[in-house]
Amino acid sequence: MNQRAVIRFLQEQKNGLRQERNWGSSQFLSADSSHPGRFGSFTVVTEDGELLEEEIWYPTERSTGTRQPTPRTRAHSRGYLPDPGTNRSVGFSSTHELHCALMLMANRLVVDVQDQPPAVPFRGADGKWHTHTFDYGAAFANGKFVAIAVKPVNQLVESGIRDVIKRVRPNIRGFADQAIILTERSLTPHRAWNAKSILRARRFRNHARCEEVASFARSLQGTVNAYELAAQFGDFGDAMNAIWCLMYDGLLVHLYPDRMLFDMPFLALKN
Repeated sequence: MNQRAVIRFLQEQKNGLRQERNWGSSQFLSADSSHPGRFGSFTVVTEDGELLEEEIWYPTERSTGTRQPTPRTRAHSRGYLPDPGTNRSVGFSSTHELHCALMLMANRLVVDVQDQPPAVPFRGADGKWHTHTFDYGAAFANGKFVAIAVKPVNQLVESGIRDVIKRVRPNIRGFADQAIILTERSLTPHRAWNAKSILRARRFRNHARCEEVASFARSLQGTVNAYELAAQFGDFGDAMNAIWCLMYDGLLVHLYPDRMLFDMPFLALKN
């Protein structure tokens, strides 16, 4: 057993995952819908005039980005993520963009994530008109739309992105309410890990199990260990998936959001 495995074993033991208990026999999450895409219903009229409700499956839609990620190279991470909220693919062209997309989709206040939205014009230092395409646009439940540029800290000066965003801001009316720059200082691997877990849980949500866990959680006071909470139910995996969903819903709050839940699995009910 190597050093990393030993540390992980000790951490799991500290979190209560290595105690002798019945973890349940199910090997798969009992999700309401375990596939990408969604089902929708429509009404048809038979030859006899009878109205029937039929169901049709809608696959995950293509990204609406004005530019699409190029094939993956050795230096960068590129690809797509299915957004369970909009049933649409969202592209990313770097690890930082991947982290940004994950965190946006894991935020219940964000109702739509747009990758590579339409370009915005701005007048450059040379006096000529140019355009800038933001990496993401986030539509919030309150009606606000935020344009997001993702850039590593070590490229802020060289890329001139601060000056570009400063010049773009006067021209975003009708497109966005705010334009911001995000770097790896906020798009951290730990936050992205938590966001990825929430996104996965959203795709495999079981509403009945979520209600069961939520009802039990409401009876608790103070801080609770997420793994100890999940262990109160017959199937640990299903319960843990429900806990991630309840974190997305806002019922359960991670007390250490800058750390992976695995390392700091402490939750509390939202006040």
